[in-house]
Amino acid sequence: MAALPDELPDFNRGEFEDTCKRRFLYGLGFECYGGVGGIYDFGPVGCQIKANFINLWRQHFVLEENMLEVDTTCLTPEEVFITSGHTKKFTDVMVQDSVTKDLFRLDKYLEEWTTKKLNDKKAKLTDEERTALKHLKADVESMTIPEYKEIIAKWQIKSPANNELTEPKDFNLMFPTPIGPAGDRLGYLRPELAQGIMLNFKRLLEFNGGRMPFAGAAIGSAFRNEIAPRNNLIRVREFTLAEVEHFVNPDDKSCPKFDSVSDMEVCLWPKGLQEEKKEPVMMKLGTAVKDGIIDNETLAYFMGRVKLFVASLGTKYVRFRQHRCNEMAHYAADCWDLECLSSFGWVECVGIADRSCFDLTAHGKERNTDFVAYEKFPEPKKVEVVDRAVVKKVVNTTFKADSQKVMKYFEDLTDEEALKMEDELAANGKVVITAADKELTVTRDMVSFKKVTKSVDGRSYVPGVIEPSFGVGRLIYTLLEQTYWVRRDEKKEEEADDKKGGKKSKEDKNEKRAVFSLPARLAPYKVSIMPLSPTVFREKWCQDLIARWRTEFSSMGISYKIDDGSQAIGKKYARADEIGVPFDITIDQQTESEQQVTLRERDSTQQIYVSIDDAAKVLADLSSDRLTWEDAMKQYKVKEQ
Repeated sequence: MAALPDELPDFNRGEFEDTCKRRFLYGLGFECYGGVGGIYDFGPVGCQIKANFINLWRQHFVLEENMLEVDTTCLTPEEVFITSGHTKKFTDVMVQDSVTKDLFRLDKYLEEWTTKKLNDKKAKLTDEERTALKHLKADVESMTIPEYKEIIAKWQIKSPANNELTEPKDFNLMFPTPIGPAGDRLGYLRPELAQGIMLNFKRLLEFNGGRMPFAGAAIGSAFRNEIAPRNNLIRVREFTLAEVEHFVNPDDKSCPKFDSVSDMEVCLWPKGLQEEKKEPVMMKLGTAVKDGIIDNETLAYFMGRVKLFVASLGTKYVRFRQHRCNEMAHYAADCWDLECLSSFGWVECVGIADRSCFDLTAHGKERNTDFVAYEKFPEPKKVEVVDRAVVKKVVNTTFKADSQKVMKYFEDLTDEEALKMEDELAANGKVVITAADKELTVTRDMVSFKKVTKSVDGRSYVPGVIEPSFGVGRLIYTLLEQTYWVRRDEKKEEEADDKKGGKKSKEDKNEKRAVFSLPARLAPYKVSIMPLSPTVFREKWCQDLIARWRTEFSSMGISYKIDDGSQAIGKKYARADEIGVPFDITIDQQTESEQQVTLRERDSTQQIYVSIDDAAKVLADLSSDRLTWEDAMKQYKVKEQ
């Protein structure tokens, strides 16, 4: 496989954004009020693409992997995020222009600053300085605040207005909101979907008959108060996520379906290569697991499934980048980002993380709830355990209202901690513990611990979690960029169409025509129905045919658009191409007598003749990949261009 490009080939962002704006794929929300940074609306085309994306995601993951989907609330009590660590650690580093008070997300600002510096032909950089700046650009996302301070001082970095920057500081990205009319309970709009799935673990496990492993899934809105939202749909404040939480035995992360992806070759950028300033490499997933580059089979399996999914959408330029140790999320044991190439560079679109047992353990401990699964052994095992003998009467009498928390404290001790307490009780007759938010003295007559050998037929354990998390908006945006191109010469096609009666002005010849080469399954409309002229459209037989197709297409799930305008057919083709419609049906004066229509394919502009009776089935087969365009051209007569 050829090396991935550093930038999108032949891509003009100005033309792309103009097309998206004119055809209202998406637009800035509340624009007549000046808009709000990072808040966007999807138009009719964008909505259809998003809906198709979600349906395809459900088919690929929820249905094929037999996942359990839930729909959880966006509003979350503060204590949930205190326990999960988000209130302290869900942050980005921020700086401010000391004069204008403009705010900047520091890692992104430094990335832009280094790019500008490296591309400045007037800057007289030594080879050593140029190398240092390239390393800085690669490292900015994983730096600590002290390292940021050092870099700003070393390079004398200032704001875009050439003013001093304030001291870097952490900024929490969650949106706080009061809950209830009194406003005395704090909540947050969720920044991810994971906690909602995690906290339903016991219900999902019971629904699944206690069987492990299994996966929960959710699709919904999430919110992050971005410091400096920008880059269209890439860095926004409200967005849609599709997440999977795959619950697995932490001592056995093998995957029975791993063989189905083990020979898949993917582009990997392990943390070791990043630290050595080396390029990504192509590698089989099986090799990456065997060599310890990817931690386990289940993580690698989902990486393979993610790769298959984005490839089915038409995404061409993707790679997996492993998080380095100093950029790993507080809950993650290992994490890989699927990055897609955009005109803004490589963009994280899917995070595939091994969250270990962090969340379930933290919530279970905080709420005195057992988020555990049970593993039954094939045969009983002799195991050495620490027996806990608690004299409840003495504990209850001594600690009264705190007695349950003290007994829970004894229960939660590891075997090592319990034996250490036993040694201290044997030596001193008492030990001071911290329970119920206070120091309490436990005496010899309350509890004892000793090693015993027992025969057990199973064990309880807190599951680990493998989490693929999809940024729906980012994937759609990068896909739109990667499938966008411009047809620079329409003259041949339009002249051929003009022979059938359409008129074409000189200024329309050789126009630039935008095209989105979206796969039919994802396209907003599968077909555009185009009467050749208003005269044809007004004919009763044409109206009857369109009415018939409305019923047939709708019953077969074929979304369609009717273009009954008076423009030449070439113009109509162009209008359909620039919103990604893969097929066009042309109804002309001969359709009634010949009982056939022409069916045009968007990217090649080739056309075939299809009977009126076959049109719905052919479109259904083409739109679901049961029939390729190449095979359709073999089955039906091809129209000469």
